[in-house]
Amino acid sequence: MHQERNANGELSFHLLKCLVALVRHSHVSRAAEAISISQPAMSRAIGQLRTVTGDPILVKGGSGLIPTAKALQLRDFAERILEEMDELLGNAVAFDPRVTRYLFRMVATDYLECLFVDHLVQHLGTEYPGISISVRHPVHPSQFNKVLEAGDVDFCVGILPPSLRELRHRLLFRDRIVCIARAGHWAMGKTLTPAEFAGLEHVVIMPNTVNCFGESVDQALAAQGLQRQRRYVTPNYLTAPHLLEKSDMVALLPLSLASRFRDRFGLAELALPVVVPAFDVYISWHDRTHRHAAHIWFRDQVMQSLELKVKDGHSLRA
Repeated sequence: MHQERNANGELSFHLLKCLVALVRHSHVSRAAEAISISQPAMSRAIGQLRTVTGDPILVKGGSGLIPTAKALQLRDFAERILEEMDELLGNAVAFDPRVTRYLFRMVATDYLECLFVDHLVQHLGTEYPGISISVRHPVHPSQFNKVLEAGDVDFCVGILPPSLRELRHRLLFRDRIVCIARAGHWAMGKTLTPAEFAGLEHVVIMPNTVNCFGESVDQALAAQGLQRQRRYVTPNYLTAPHLLEKSDMVALLPLSLASRFRDRFGLAELALPVVVPAFDVYISWHDRTHRHAAHIWFRDQVMQSLELKVKDGHSLRA
């Protein structure tokens, strides 16, 4: 069956709707009223249907017009196509998280995954059994736009470079860098010079080929001709507390993460000899998913989970 095409060359379902109405009502005027078009428009439609199908669609019967055998067969096909289209469009705009199965894919470092994704999963709880989360890392922030635009992931969580501010984004929280070591470290309580600090044995965390959160400290040291002694380099933030617990190494960590592991690993904060600015952590997404009902819902859940975390006494503010 050939379908009518509009002036733009795109398939139209107008004739299918007209066919179903004509067969159902066996009357041109009532069929037109049923789908809210004029009688002349329906008359034109039945003429087009007759041309396309090679069938009169409606013929005279004993008490009026009746559909032909071919029209009845075509009606079954048309109804099936229209139902499938309604379901497709309905799923695209409607989203019920309590019954829908949906996988949300995110980019986040292990620091951010540990800090709030676990709380997000708890927030979702058993109320939304079909909702799943997949986390991928590491991806450098400069690649956020690429992976989002390609549809490789749905959301990216992290520092948003100024060059990518055209991405849709929401501020999750503000954090700052601190230096931590075991509580019995020989330098604890001392005021170190920049040179003394640089000379410490550092666990350097490089989650995506660049020393992301420690970069501001390195830049401040480099301005004085100094560089941290890199005793151990890892892409994983969560490795650092284990290494510091029984050594004299130190690490630069976000305050929110350091606070979480301070008591568990017997860690304390060393004063930084340089001033470093706080940084903002965002959730970012591409414009192509901005109006998607499922994604709108998920973004709201992320923000609600953070609000609940703060209410529970787990502040994410610097």
